[in-house]
Amino acid sequence: MVPFKRILVPVDGSRYSLDAVCLASRMARFHDSELMILHVVDESLLDQLARFAEKNREAVRDELRKSARGFLEDMQRQASQESVSSEILIKEGVPHEIILREAAAWGADLIVMGKLGRRGVAKILLGSVAERVIEFSDIPVLVVK
Repeated sequence: MVPFKRILVPVDGSRYSLDAVCLASRMARFHDSELMILHVVDESLLDQLARFAEKNREAVRDELRKSARGFLEDMQRQASQESVSSEILIKEGVPHEIILREAAAWGADLIVMGKLGRRGVAKILLGSVAERVIEFSDIPVLVVK
């Protein structure tokens, strides 16, 4: 088996994301790999959320980033329980595009992600982020059920 040296784990704060972090952490420990935990703030949802919450776009962005920082730090602690150090990163944009761009920029050789996210009906209409990452990725993608 070829060892994976850089494992990227895109997360959305869901239980499925936590499962992906747990598995990726065990793999990182086994392969002595670097681990990056990434969250993408979906910019297409910012305006919709701002209108719904009756707040400006910047306020919604700040709240989403603060929330993401909280669950990313929780997931980073989970990785450290496996004796794996990890980096966390928050980006904005189209999730599958940012995931693929960051994987390439960081030199990831594996993406580990959860099967389902928290997008509900939007996922059905737009297709899942995981499906798009699988379709367009040049590196292996492991989807955790």
